[in-house]
Amino acid sequence: MLPNLQSLHWSHDEDDFQYIHCFLAPQLTTIRIPYTSIAALTLLPSLAQRCPQLTNVLFFTRGAQDLRSPAVSAVSACVRGLHGIESLTVDMLNHAALKHLSRLSSLRGLRLGGLASILPPPDDEASFPSLQTLYFSSEMASPSRFLEWANKIPLVKFTAECPAFSTADEVHRLFSAAGDGITPSSLTEFTFDNEFGSFDDASDGGDYFIRSSSLRRLFCFTNLTAVSVLSAFGINLDDATITDMARSWRHIERLEFQSYYGTPAPRATLQCLAAFPKYCPHLIKLSLAFDATIIPTAQGDLSLESLKSLDVESSPIAAARPVARFIARIFPSLTDITTLIDFLDEDPEWEADVGPQVLQYDQHWKDVAAICTPIQ
Repeated sequence: MLPNLQSLHWSHDEDDFQYIHCFLAPQLTTIRIPYTSIAALTLLPSLAQRCPQLTNVLFFTRGAQDLRSPAVSAVSACVRGLHGIESLTVDMLNHAALKHLSRLSSLRGLRLGGLASILPPPDDEASFPSLQTLYFSSEMASPSRFLEWANKIPLVKFTAECPAFSTADEVHRLFSAAGDGITPSSLTEFTFDNEFGSFDDASDGGDYFIRSSSLRRLFCFTNLTAVSVLSAFGINLDDATITDMARSWRHIERLEFQSYYGTPAPRATLQCLAAFPKYCPHLIKLSLAFDATIIPTAQGDLSLESLKSLDVESSPIAAARPVARFIARIFPSLTDITTLIDFLDEDPEWEADVGPQVLQYDQHWKDVAAICTPIQ
């Protein structure tokens, strides 16, 4: 049946799972199936034998899994039989399956939903020798544990999406693990994304303000072209750190530091923007909070034609016109200036919570945008 079928995406009800056998063939290279039904658990350990050419595998799950669940055991047994796998998406694997994957030269993409709290002892040899894309959608500790366990992975793209706000200590652990666990010359894209959370009234959010020393752990990745960090309160940066960052990331095209609540009292100033024309000739989009209430006296002669979009978050600003003159000089090709209010615009309740000061900043920045990005 269907002798030329190479890709199978199965999304039928569990009662129909028995019919998947009609579509399994040796020439299949891509398969996406659920594994929560009894029939699926029975099939999975033998899947690699029935479809030996599989290179792209995704197993959907329903609900949380742990190492003791039958589903994780069945999926792990299946994965251990895959020797030419190039891309794998699963929730969780046992130790034996992780060790198997770490030795495969074919594996280039891996997406995980979590890790066990204790991992097997690392090998002395390089792990995941060809892995280029690593994606975690999990609690915060899992990507940190993985990078601490692995040994100099040649990643090109790394993404960690976490379902709750992460503390500054948790972020520092992750960024440090990335600096130690990923080959410095290979990484071009780094994404860290917290989903929206909330704090009790007694919390000032100080434990969630990412430290500049944490970001410095990523300065070893000199070939980065895209960096995105979305967190509760952003990163506590100053002008010196931003200059060092720009000097380290000379290939950067998209640099986005965004927050849900705005960066409190940013230490970086308007002067920090001058680092980007000097060191980052390819920068297209910049999201960064800074204090624009003090206008630099020495503006320099450099400008950056490539920058089209500037997101200033909730940056403090006292007067629009002098700020606009400074920005227009160093970023003459800007077409878009946005603020935290634009980021929250889809939910009016969030806008009501930011306070009158942030709304006043937003109006000043709209005036800056009107000057710097006139209608063509």
